[in-house]
Amino acid sequence: MLARCPSCRSTFETERTGPQECPSCGKPLVVPDAPVPSTTQSSFSSTDEAPEGQGTPWERRADLGLWRGWWETVVQGLFEPGRLFRSARLDRGAAQTGFALVTVSVPWFIGQMLDRFLVRPWTQHLIEKLGGAGPFAPLLQKIAAAGNDNSPRATLLVAMLTPILVLIGLYVNAAVTHVAALVLGQAKRGFAATFAACAYASAPLLLTAVPGCGAPVGFIWTAVLTGVGLKETHRIAPGGAAAAVLAPYALLCCAACVLMVLGGFAMRGVP
Repeated sequence: MLARCPSCRSTFETERTGPQECPSCGKPLVVPDAPVPSTTQSSFSSTDEAPEGQGTPWERRADLGLWRGWWETVVQGLFEPGRLFRSARLDRGAAQTGFALVTVSVPWFIGQMLDRFLVRPWTQHLIEKLGGAGPFAPLLQKIAAAGNDNSPRATLLVAMLTPILVLIGLYVNAAVTHVAALVLGQAKRGFAATFAACAYASAPLLLTAVPGCGAPVGFIWTAVLTGVGLKETHRIAPGGAAAAVLAPYALLCCAACVLMVLGGFAMRGVP
């Protein structure tokens, strides 16, 4: 039979009634004798939105197909984030990790290659022209020389390190965001909800394939989507979600300001 958890509102299958634990959030619940229908009118916030906890297109890629599941998830993340995050399941962490790895690693690698072989030669030529004379000539020449390594070995190293760095960044971002949500009292549904928000919020990082402005725009868009994701996955107010996302950045800015002030005082005694 199908049952619905009153805490996280996810639907799951069970073979017995009575007291048991929700497989999604782990909280205790009681399954009544009468089976709970899999879809009810309360599962929809509007007639065209996906039901809560029924799985994103990427989580249903076995039925939709790999390409369609990925593409529909990206489109929803960019243009219908509320619908995407409401449908995310909290017991699909491995699938959400895979989505982030595919969505970020491939465009990031493409962007690095375009920068390495197209953009960087032009900028290096400009640096070399500017560094031909003057007091900063040695520094500019070193900068130009540092970017000249376009060997196959360097390219292979970048290809190997990119998914590793993306994976580390994903978990660090989710951990920092979740700690901020805990401190602010906004982590209502556990780390799995925060991780789902951070993983699917990486959809705009497709823009990292565009050298130059692609990465800054993608990271800003991702921060905005992370706030939307926290609101939907944790079922919290927009203000609390925004505070949980912005708090680490505010703390980082404050720390940078303190270091700058301390550095300024320290430099006063340097001749």
